[in-house]
Amino acid sequence: MHGRKKDGLLLIGESLHILNPNFQQAVENQDATELALLAEQQVLGGAMALDINLGPAKAMADRLPWVVEAIQQQHPVPLLLPALGNNLHRALHIHQGQATINAVTAHPSQLTEALLLARDFDANLVVLLTKPGLQIFDVQQRLLIALEVLELAGSIGLPQHRLYLDPLFSIRTDPVTWSLSGGMPDLDPILQTISLIGELSNQQTNTILALSNGTLGLPAKKRSLLHCRMLPLLVEAGLDAAVLNCRDQVLMEVARKQKVPLHKQLKAA
Repeated sequence: MHGRKKDGLLLIGESLHILNPNFQQAVENQDATELALLAEQQVLGGAMALDINLGPAKAMADRLPWVVEAIQQQHPVPLLLPALGNNLHRALHIHQGQATINAVTAHPSQLTEALLLARDFDANLVVLLTKPGLQIFDVQQRLLIALEVLELAGSIGLPQHRLYLDPLFSIRTDPVTWSLSGGMPDLDPILQTISLIGELSNQQTNTILALSNGTLGLPAKKRSLLHCRMLPLLVEAGLDAAVLNCRDQVLMEVARKQKVPLHKQLKAA
């Protein structure tokens, strides 16, 4: 993904999501004008790349190439393309610039296929640090999976800098714990994981998080406040990319001020 400053955070717009009724309607009606407008709103808000989430329905997933073309005809911004779906190959062919495949788990067969695809199309790849049926809670579990991903990527020939590892927010299942935390996710394991991934890869592998995944179920205003609190901590730990609400002006003001820590810049140089 191109577009971020050397010392800044890559800001990825989250709004091209199937749960956004405006986006869903634009795709269903193949309304290129409306789709381009939705993309423009995020780019003007500060998005350097856009995440596309078409959901699990085959009819929607099949329209991925059209979505890519409709957006990039008006805004040649890098896109995160959903990993699932038969039309991913076609979308990668027509994508302008370097695309990102988003996202796969560390299940060996799924991961191997995605790594090969990313290598062959010169794309980036987002990998979730989890496996099907596995609940990830602690730093050690996340790091063991990260090591597996790095080793497999190395054997296949995908450079580390084209990987974006997502340590995933843990979802609180205990209502009492959720209440006491004020809705704030358990950040400590995430912060430690991000920092240690940097050390493991000599700052070559990227880390990424979707901020909204850590505040599900909260009112919009409270979510915004928590995102503003979390983001500086995540960046200080070494976060490279964040999927966020680029229409939230308060959050974007905070996001634009974030600088990658100097030690990370020096090691990655």
